[in-house]
Amino acid sequence: MTYRASKEEDYSSVDWIDQNDGHQQEKIWLKSMLTNDNFLVPKTEEQKLNSVVFEAPMSEYKSTAEPNQLYERQPWQKLVLIFLAELFGTAFLMLFGCMGLVPKHPGGELGEYSGAIAFAGIVAVTIVIIGHISNCHINPCVTLCALILGKLPILTAIIYFLAEFLGAMIGYGVLVVISPYNILNSSKSGVCVTSPVMGLTAWQALLIEAITTGVLMLLVCAVWDPKSGNGDCGPLKFLVMIFLTSVVVGPFTGNSLNPARSLAPAIYNNSWNMHWIYWVGPISGTIISTLFYKYIFMALNNEERVK
Repeated sequence: MTYRASKEEDYSSVDWIDQNDGHQQEKIWLKSMLTNDNFLVPKTEEQKLNSVVFEAPMSEYKSTAEPNQLYERQPWQKLVLIFLAELFGTAFLMLFGCMGLVPKHPGGELGEYSGAIAFAGIVAVTIVIIGHISNCHINPCVTLCALILGKLPILTAIIYFLAEFLGAMIGYGVLVVISPYNILNSSKSGVCVTSPVMGLTAWQALLIEAITTGVLMLLVCAVWDPKSGNGDCGPLKFLVMIFLTSVVVGPFTGNSLNPARSLAPAIYNNSWNMHWIYWVGPISGTIISTLFYKYIFMALNNEERVK
């Protein structure tokens, strides 16, 4: 198979000569695509092939070497798609997740696991919806993890951050509008506002958020690790993780693990009790756990790693 197109030509002008070796077609097409998006992806070839922006299962490439429509787009179009995917994804997270914490009437009782089911369920569904477009971060900590691992350049990471925080504001705003009563300040701190339980010190809450976020990031790193083979059933893995942490950690700190998830309700309800914990804890946990995975687990020689 031969690729007959200059570097400046648009992807649509690529002339393919079919041969029986479909996998070789896929590799050559992917390589040619990456060389035209230098400002979007990291510099090294290894980082390019592992870049989260262009990560997609090989099963999506057809044997006739027809490229996926997402990969045919210009770099700025890909950034727009990523921005929109993360914007809607984070909005869905806040809308449906926090809706699970809204009582039927002010001061009403909630189901014991309503919040855990709501957040775990919407995370799993959102992964299916936008995972193939942006890898479904919907959390600045996940984006920071990808940045540390070298899977994202800074420019793309900034797009993720903006979309995640703006999406959280939009999602919670829609919830305020559609709720049957005014949920702002309807409880002591506000619906879906994260704050430590009474009796828990700031440092205890900080450690809980840091450790729990660290475990979540270890799961993210494991799913992204090409040697782990954990990419399958991603929605199910994160559904179990979010449900588990919501049930176990939720009663103590609210189980934020996500600065954007805590910021939006705090702004709408003007509730800032120990809010700094939900920035310092998740971010510090993300940095420590990601560096640990990168320089301890991923630093092992290929012969020492079980595929």
